[in-house]
Amino acid sequence: MAVAGATFGARAQRAGSSGSRDGPLRPRPLKFSADMRDSLQPRRVTNAMWDYSWLTQHYPGGAFADFDKAADALLERGFNTVRMDAFPLVIGALQSEGESITIPGNPLANWGMSDRDRGHVVVRELVEFMGAMKRRGISVILSSWGMDCKEYPDRRKALARDRNGFRQCWERTLDLLGSHDLLGHVLYVDLDQEFPYFSPFKDELTERAKQTSASRAVEAAMEEVGQFEQGLTRMAWKPAQMEYVRTLFSEMLPHFQSRYPRQRFTYSLTSFFKEVRSMGLQLFDVLELHLWIHSPRFDSRTGFNQLPKDRGEHDYADYAGRIAAALDTVGPMLVKEMDTKCAFAKAWSEEIAAPVVTTEAWGPWWHMDHPDLDWGWLRDWCEQCMTLAAAHKFWGVTPWNYSHPYWKNWSDVSWYRMVNQRFLRS
Repeated sequence: MAVAGATFGARAQRAGSSGSRDGPLRPRPLKFSADMRDSLQPRRVTNAMWDYSWLTQHYPGGAFADFDKAADALLERGFNTVRMDAFPLVIGALQSEGESITIPGNPLANWGMSDRDRGHVVVRELVEFMGAMKRRGISVILSSWGMDCKEYPDRRKALARDRNGFRQCWERTLDLLGSHDLLGHVLYVDLDQEFPYFSPFKDELTERAKQTSASRAVEAAMEEVGQFEQGLTRMAWKPAQMEYVRTLFSEMLPHFQSRYPRQRFTYSLTSFFKEVRSMGLQLFDVLELHLWIHSPRFDSRTGFNQLPKDRGEHDYADYAGRIAAALDTVGPMLVKEMDTKCAFAKAWSEEIAAPVVTTEAWGPWWHMDHPDLDWGWLRDWCEQCMTLAAAHKFWGVTPWNYSHPYWKNWSDVSWYRMVNQRFLRS
């Protein structure tokens, strides 16, 4: 990993000092309540997931050409928070704050498409984006999709097995923002988006599945005599993988909580809920779970997993018909499945005393502006899911993971305001 130059980070300040030159800081008086959300600010979170699009489309004519206008559009639609990729793996490789990088063009990308290769001064643009959100009073959730660029390719591969390098990338990014007084409106930091799918440590975790541990031998013996707890046989991770994740989380989260005591830290998850919950870790400052309509019932009927998922020319008429058939046939079951997922999230939240948030959620994780694809059913489904999340006392929600200015639905200001305001009042 590249080492910061003398000028990069010279102004950096460790965020969240525990004291001051004038004496120890006094915390605000705590409000004791059965609902932890009563003392959180904001009391409810309405989030737009802007991933890496905020940077990849930050150019003249792009959807995020003007950060101040983008922030105004959020407020107009009732959002008080945005979740985005802070590009920590790239920032960790830079030689200086003013260094320009090249994001490859990808006009058919699902999210963050760019018409051609474009240069970005990522540090400057991150500071500008964070400043625009701060001026409008919008909270920011920092995350990482493990993105790279032409100058520093394969960043995830470069940091594989390098936990110290991964920590340094995030420290460099957070110290940079702290030096610009841009950490106060950070709601929390999601260290590794949808772990382990975008993580530098994904391959190492996968390798653990090939290892035969002593504990597995014991489990096999117990199964033979009928003494094995059946629930454990359905874990998606093997014992060696479980221990790997437990150790990783138990190392990373306390490290950052100690270094930045005024910031919250977590790992977002889109699967492996049961595996992580079984670890009993009380380390997550926020429980961020991404909840989807997907289940064997839905996926087998619709053929979702086999679909080409890009912005190219494809025929989705059969898929659209299958969506209608699934909703008409097993719709009540899908509703109950989502209710069960929300109840699971709330119960886990109570167990570890961490507020639950979903920032990517509800419908299929992929949908497009396409003549064959209808947004009407998805709008209705997501609207009801937001109401369900409120009933299960979620701290934060998103209408869906398509709340970007480049989707046509962004023009439906009244719908966004309605669903967001309803949740904010819950």
